[in-house]
Formats: sequence, C-alpha cells, structure tokens
Amino acid sequence: MSALPALPALFVTAGLIHGAAAAAPVPPLHVAEAQLRAINHRFVHAGLDAGAALIEALTHDDFVQTRADGSWLSRADFVAQVRRQAERAGARVDHQHVRLYGPVALVHGVFVMPALDTAPVRQRFTDVYEWSGTAWRLVSAQDTPMKDGTALGLVSGTTPAVSRWQGQDPTGADGDVLRTLNDHYVRAFREADVAWYDAHLAQDYQVISGDGSWHDRASALQRFALPVFANSMRSFPVGRVRVRRFGNVALIHAENDYELQDGRRGVSRYTDIWHRRDGRWLCIAAHITVHRPPAQ
Repeated sequence: MSALPALPALFVTAGLIHGAAAAAPVPPLHVAEAQLRAINHRFVHAGLDAGAALIEALTHDDFVQTRADGSWLSRADFVAQVRRQAERAGARVDHQHVRLYGPVALVHGVFVMPALDTAPVRQRFTDVYEWSGTAWRLVSAQDTPMKDGTALGLVSGTTPAVSRWQGQDPTGADGDVLRTLNDHYVRAFREADVAWYDAHLAQDYQVISGDGSWHDRASALQRFALPVFANSMRSFPVGRVRVRRFGNVALIHAENDYELQDGRRGVSRYTDIWHRRDGRWLCIAAHITVHRPPAQ
C-alpha cells in the first residue's frame, strides 16, 4: 500500500495525523464544519491506495458502517472494501449539514456517483465523528439509496396537535435506559403514539427514511401519527440491538425484521442517535436503510 499523499494544512489541523499534536479542545462549529467537509472531499477524491490509507487513519477502532444494502461492516471490512473499489471518477458530496454535540459531530449529506447510461446514483449518508483531542475519528457511517424523485433538501412539516405524554422515563444505568428507550421507540411506532415521540425527540431531531428522504422533527411527527402498523403490518419486532456511547452521545444500531399483513417479510436496519442533556436522553437523529425489501 502506498503512503498517504501529503495533506494540506487543513487536514493537519483536522487531526488526520494522529499523535503528532497536543490535545486541543473541540473546534468551534464553523471550524469543525470546514474540517469535516474537507475530510469528506479528500476521501471522495482520493485514489485507490490513498483512500484506504486515509480510512485507516480516520476510522475509530470500533467503527461500524451500515452500507446502502443494509449490511453491517466492521472497520477492518470497511478498509478492505475501500482498498478493493475502483476510483470514483466524478463523484461528489452535496448538501452537507454538520451538527455538533460537544466532541461528537453528525454529518448528513448526499453522495453522488455519475453513471454512464442512467441518472447519477445518489445516496443519503449520516457520518458520526468523535473529536479525540487531536483528530476527528469516524465512528459510524450509514448510507441509504435515494429513490427517483426524492427531494435533496430537508422536508419540513407542520407539527400535529399532540396531547402531553403521561408516562415515565426508564431509570438505571445508561446502557439499560437506552435499550429500554429503543424498545419504547419501536412500541410507539406500533401504537402510533405521537405523544411519546413528542416527548422524546429533540427539537433538532432529523430522520433519513428508507427511501432516502430527509425529514425534520415536525414532518417526522406527522408520519409517526399515522397508523402504519395497524393498517399494513402483522409484526414489527426489534432485534440485533447494539448500543455504543461516546460521551453524552449514544448510537443504537438495530434491525426490524417485519411482516406485512399479506405475509410478505422485509428487514430494515437503523441507527438512532441519542443525546443526553439536562439529565435526559433525547433522540437527535435516526437513519433507516432497507436490508431486504418485501418481495413484490
């Protein structure tokens, strides 16, 4: 493998050369935005060997990727995939949006890959980075193909009328609390319990749906209020749950192996991202990718 080419000053500032600098505080938002945009640009336009070297330098040891087909990859598998793939001539990243939560940054955007005989391939992504004191380390990446006609921008909605949620939050160790909240999130979907979502989705919550559309909190609440489970599903279980925590941000990876009322089955995999603020865990983002669609 060839060495990583010389990096511009921004990449040194962004901390891609690990261990060379003294620990520094989290960059302010405008600096973090510039650093993370540059990192994405550098990776998209890197050559074959350089891309793999960049990913080795960039990814956290506990990195997880949810690919566009819903499969999960470890760091080692992801680096090997990058090493095998052809150079992506003409690829670009559009509509990047950076959100900063202390030492953790969320980057939403659209990856565009030109195609020879068809429209460009577009994938919506969510990347999660942690600031180590000297570097941004990529801890999670998830991609979802965008269906034809899907809007590039954030879909805004109108918050529906919602009664006050009357329940109680779980207590105990954070890992147990997060697993219980994940169960409650799925149960609220089954019951179209929009009051639960109103109480547990942060005001800056955003969700990327299985069709690649990107929704704000109000639009999500409108969708959660619909009786989708009652009207079209027999079962919607949650399984293969994994919780990872980075300071006051937690990532929950899991899957729904569901059955429709006509007996067809499908599997979706998701990452929900939670932020602990004022003693409570609130969901700040969700990203859904179809792993196995129901048979047509």
